[in-house]
Amino acid sequence: MHFDPNTGEKIMDPGDEVQATAENTANQAQEAASQAAEQVQADAAQQAAQNAAQFQQAPQFQQAPQFQQVPSDSNSVKKGMPIGVVIGIVAAVFVVIGAIAFFAFKGLGAKVSLLNTLTHAYDGEFLSDATRDIAYKPFNDITIKYEIEMDDVEAVMSFASEHSSHTRSVYAEVTYDGFTVDATAYIDEKQILASCPLIGDYLFTYDYSTDKHDGVIADALDAMDLEVADLNAMIAFLNDNSGSIEKFYGKSVAYFTECAASLDFKKTGNKETFTVNGDKVDCKEYRAAFSEETLAGWIGGYQEIVEEFANNNSDLVETFEELTGEDLDIEDAFDTILDELDGDEEAYISIFTKGNTTAAIRITNSDEDQYYEIQLKGGDYLAQNVEIVFNDDGDEETILTISGKTKGDVQTTTMEAEDGSFTFEYSYNKKTGALEMTMEQYGREVYSCEATITIDKNSYTVEFENLSSYGYDLDFDKYIITISTKAEIVKPKGEEFDLGAADEDDFEDLAEEVMDELMDNDELMELLEELDLDSLYYMF
Repeated sequence: MHFDPNTGEKIMDPGDEVQATAENTANQAQEAASQAAEQVQADAAQQAAQNAAQFQQAPQFQQAPQFQQVPSDSNSVKKGMPIGVVIGIVAAVFVVIGAIAFFAFKGLGAKVSLLNTLTHAYDGEFLSDATRDIAYKPFNDITIKYEIEMDDVEAVMSFASEHSSHTRSVYAEVTYDGFTVDATAYIDEKQILASCPLIGDYLFTYDYSTDKHDGVIADALDAMDLEVADLNAMIAFLNDNSGSIEKFYGKSVAYFTECAASLDFKKTGNKETFTVNGDKVDCKEYRAAFSEETLAGWIGGYQEIVEEFANNNSDLVETFEELTGEDLDIEDAFDTILDELDGDEEAYISIFTKGNTTAAIRITNSDEDQYYEIQLKGGDYLAQNVEIVFNDDGDEETILTISGKTKGDVQTTTMEAEDGSFTFEYSYNKKTGALEMTMEQYGREVYSCEATITIDKNSYTVEFENLSSYGYDLDFDKYIITISTKAEIVKPKGEEFDLGAADEDDFEDLAEEVMDELMDNDELMELLEELDLDSLYYMF
C-alpha cells in the first residue's frame, strides 16, 4: 500500500487482491496480468521520456492548478482561440513535443531534427542519468516486488511476467504475530493454477486450452447463454497468448509517431533573445500550426485503429458484453470526444533555438495576442531552471518556476506556483542514492518521503525510510519496492483440484474439507481469539 501524492488516498499495490478461493482463481490471474501491463507501460513511458524527451519528467507542467488561475482580467480573448482551448492544447503539447523529440532522436530526419536538443535537456541531472540505462520495455520480462514490515505484520508481494512464454504469477505472504498465510496464482498459455496452504494442500487448476469441461463452471456459463469456449477465449486474450494486445500497442505507438512527425515546423525568420546560463542567447523561431481540426484528425485516425482491433476480436467483445452487461460502443465513445473538437480554432507551437540549445517553447493563440511560454534557463543541465509565463498582449505574468542547484553529489529542485497553490521539492544524492521529496498545497504539506534508491541496468529499488501524507506518518519498519527486468515466476504446488471438471458435490466436499482444515488449525483459532474476532471465531 502507498499514498497518492496528490490526494493522500491509500492505494493498494499489485498482489493485495490475491485470494485463495477457487471461485476467484481466473479473475485473480487476469487482474494480475492487467496490473502488470499497466506497470510495464508506465515504466516504458518513463524510460522513453528519460531517453528522449526528458521534458516530460516534470509532471507539474501538466497538473499545476495555476494554469487555471490566471487573473480574470487576463482570461478573456477578444478574438482568436478561447483561452480555455489554449490551456487544453498546452497540456497536449507536452505529450506532442515529447513524442516529436523522442522520434527525432530515433532518426526521422531533418524535418524534426531541430528538436533533438530536447533529448539532452536533462543531461547532467543526477537521477535522470542514473535511470537512463534501465532496460525496461513494454511487454518484456518484469518482476515487481513489495516488502513491508509494520507493527506485528510482515508482508511480501510480487508479480512476475515472462514475455516469451506468456507466463505470469502473483505471490503474497503475510505474517502476523508469527502466524503466516501465503497464496499463489499462476497462468501460462494453457492453464491457471492457484494455491493457499492455509485452506489445505490443494492446487486449484483450470485448463483453458480445452473446451471439454462439464462441471459447475460450464453450468454457470450456460445460464448466461455462454459456452466454455467463450470463457477460454477470453482468458487467452487477456493473457495475450496470440500477442494481439502487444501488436495493438505497437500499432498505436507507430500511429502517434506519424502524428507527431506530421507537425510541420518551419523557420519563420523571427529572432528573439532569451537568457540561458546567465547569457543572452539570440534564437531563431521554428513554428508549427496546431488546431482543433488537427487534433480531431488524430483522434479520428486512432478511432479507426481501435475499431479494427475490436472487429478482429469481435467474438471476445461480444463475450465481454455478455459477462458485464455493458455495450462497448466505440463509435459513441469517440464521438463524445470529437464533439468537443468541432471548431476550427488554431494555435501555434514555436520552438526557439540556437545551435544545440532550445531556449523556449511557446504556445500562441490564433490572433497572437496571448501565449504560454516555457523558458529553459539552464544551469548544470538545460532544464535545471525553468520559468513558465503567460503573456496577454505584452503583459507578462509568471505562472510556475522551477529552480535547481547542485552542491557536490546532491542536486535539489524546487517547483513552485507563483500564487502559492503548489510547491514540490526534491533532492537526490547520486553517491548515496538518498532521495527526499515534499509536496505542499497552499502551504499545507500533503506528501513527503525519505528513501534510498539503488539502480543498476537490471533493477530499480526504492527503500523508504519515512513516508507521510497530510501530516499522517506511515509507521513501518521496512518498506521496499523493487522492479526487475528478470521474471521471477512462482509456480504453486499441491494436490490437484480441477475446477473445470468439478460438479456441485465436489465443491460441497471441498467446502467441508476446507472448514475442517481451518478448524483443526490451532494457531489460526488462537489468533482469531486473540484478535477478538468473535464472528469469525464462532463461525469455525
